[in-house]
Amino acid sequence: MEKTRIITEGAMMLAIFAILLAVSIYVPIVSIIGALFLLLPFLVYSSKYPPGPAFSLLAVSLLLAFLVGGIVSVPVAIMYGTTGLIMGTLIRRQSDGWIVYMGGSIAFLLNMIVQYAAAVWLFDISFADEFSSTFKQSVAETSRMLGQEAPYTGEEINTLISYITAILPAIFVVVAFVTVLLLRTANYPIAKRLGVKVKPLQPFRTVRLPRTILWYYLLFMVGAIFVKPAPGTSWYDIYVNMMFILQACLYIQGLSFVFFYAHSKRWPKAIPVLAALLSIPLIPLLYLIRLLGIIDLGFDLRQRMQKKP
Repeated sequence: MEKTRIITEGAMMLAIFAILLAVSIYVPIVSIIGALFLLLPFLVYSSKYPPGPAFSLLAVSLLLAFLVGGIVSVPVAIMYGTTGLIMGTLIRRQSDGWIVYMGGSIAFLLNMIVQYAAAVWLFDISFADEFSSTFKQSVAETSRMLGQEAPYTGEEINTLISYITAILPAIFVVVAFVTVLLLRTANYPIAKRLGVKVKPLQPFRTVRLPRTILWYYLLFMVGAIFVKPAPGTSWYDIYVNMMFILQACLYIQGLSFVFFYAHSKRWPKAIPVLAALLSIPLIPLLYLIRLLGIIDLGFDLRQRMQKKP
């Protein structure tokens, strides 16, 4: 009876995956919704059954992906399948909500890196050249439509392209964590209805990143004083990527403190949410939140606030 249930539910999950994959490939507008839930069959199945059946489901899904969408669909099945399998396995082991999220994000990130490297190797694609031509063409078309000169000089465009190319690894990290957060938000409510017992994430206001992040940040800033990062060098690539990630971490820490402070003062929840949204277009506000993150990590602002009578 146990084997029959494993096989039956596996067949059902494969059918759901095939439908979602077909929708995400062949139905233009609804394709985004289909892509959001490609993770679901693997997450649900691996959260209920041991790794053996779960890996079998993944193997069969690759063949199914090839039949539904051709060879191009196989990397998609690998990416969503392995991410869902790892998250489901961690859920089955009753891991903490943040551990499940981190595990899924790292799996998604590794998929992005491997598939990007494979695309570069197999098709001889240069991200820098493709992005450069696309960006310059976009700037030229925008200037022509507005009937004015380009807002950026050729040198400024080349500098921006060089910087974005250098921080590509950091961009991969951000994209992976944001994507898995969206996938988690979309799939968890359905997974709960299907009998999956998932642990919720702790409130965002409780997020406390390691203090070593602040020391790394200061170390790289001091290092840049003694050895100036010159574009095109390995030190430049390491520096811009690490600073991008570290600054993102400090921003998250500062934003967490904003949510903590608003909660302690019993402010409406809309206030910290509005601050988070406005910090994206308003750069000074973003810098202020990052500064709060630095102070919170360095001086334990929350502890000092809680000790006050």
